[in-house]
Amino acid sequence: MTAGTRAPGHLIALAKPDTSVWTMILVAVVVLLLLFLLLRHVVRRHGGWRRCRRRVARELTLTRRAFGEPLRAYRRHRRGVRTLARQLSDPRAGVLVRRLLDAAGAALGDVPGAFAYGLRTRPGWAAVQIAARRLPDPPAPWEADDGPGPQSWCLELDNADHAADVAALPDAAPRAGTRVRPLPVAVGMADDACVHLDLAAGPRMITVEGDSAARTRLLHALAAQLDRPGSGASVTVTDGVHPHHHGERLDTVLRELQDTPPASVAGEPQEVVTATTGVVVCAGPTREQARTLGALAASGTAVCLVDGPVPGHSWALRVDARGRVTAPELGLYADCAPLSRAVAAAVRADRRRSRRAPERGRPVEQAVEPRALPERRAPQPSDLTEEPTLPVQASPRTVTGSDLLSEPATARTRPAQASSTGDE
Repeated sequence: MTAGTRAPGHLIALAKPDTSVWTMILVAVVVLLLLFLLLRHVVRRHGGWRRCRRRVARELTLTRRAFGEPLRAYRRHRRGVRTLARQLSDPRAGVLVRRLLDAAGAALGDVPGAFAYGLRTRPGWAAVQIAARRLPDPPAPWEADDGPGPQSWCLELDNADHAADVAALPDAAPRAGTRVRPLPVAVGMADDACVHLDLAAGPRMITVEGDSAARTRLLHALAAQLDRPGSGASVTVTDGVHPHHHGERLDTVLRELQDTPPASVAGEPQEVVTATTGVVVCAGPTREQARTLGALAASGTAVCLVDGPVPGHSWALRVDARGRVTAPELGLYADCAPLSRAVAAAVRADRRRSRRAPERGRPVEQAVEPRALPERRAPQPSDLTEEPTLPVQASPRTVTGSDLLSEPATARTRPAQASSTGDE
């Protein structure tokens, strides 16, 4: 080995860099630089980094809400169906609604032209809406409702016992005029509260307008509520309202109502005259029929529920395609989309209650099977005399819809002639 020759282990081989790798790195750097300059230009055009960040955050929030709104709407709809079904299926809740309207009407007896026409209820709270030129100070146990919306009185309720709430309300003192029962119906949900409307408080002519499918569902739901047992209404559904119900012609119904004399003339007591309120449900009346309906409603003969607009003094419930019912003159803004399914659930509950009524009405002794004795023998006189006699318990009273929805002993009284907010 010569002195100038190096060992092979001491040689270090360095790889020559690939030109394609350097090219990709340079292109990436240039692209990132161009993107940064473009982003900087856009940010400067929109007012700087701070305003641009706020705008991007707002757009992201709106996008998240837009994608999550269908799920939230479905949950809100299901919650409304459960709340309305629970309210309508409980007969004690219906009694409480009418007693609240009666108590408010009695408290407004000395105020000219004032009457209660609406009610909003949720667990532990209720507010009655009042039509008056100037809202008077509420008597006990009512309190002034300072919230936004129509003028109303509010009241704290017991969450568990509706009977205690009914007993705490003052009795409705009779007033001069015809004795009129309130005719409340649920129209929808508003801020987790059930919205009720007294159809017998105003002009007694109620029209349902707006989207054809939505207003048809609302009309059917209102008619079904009035046709339930114990509602205090005698409902007549004319032909053309429901495709599967062929009722009488509207002309025939109007002729019968016009030809029927008042019950007081025939010698019947006044309490029987207004024990049930006649309700006519019709669709698309002609101008002459609408005039006759208006005359019957103004005289207090019947409450008219009409599908579509009609001329004359009436309460108009306007429904859009999303199921939002509004009546600005009444301060009514509610979601009526869950009402149809809730009313169907309440009707099914009424049927189950009516089927269970005969079984609950049987004596208690029949429901208990006698125990088998160890040996069969004739009863001795000593056994019959020495055995303590158990007190016979009265069979539990059957709680049916017609019983619980019966009208209290005293009810709100007001003239049958239709009134409005402007009357004094």
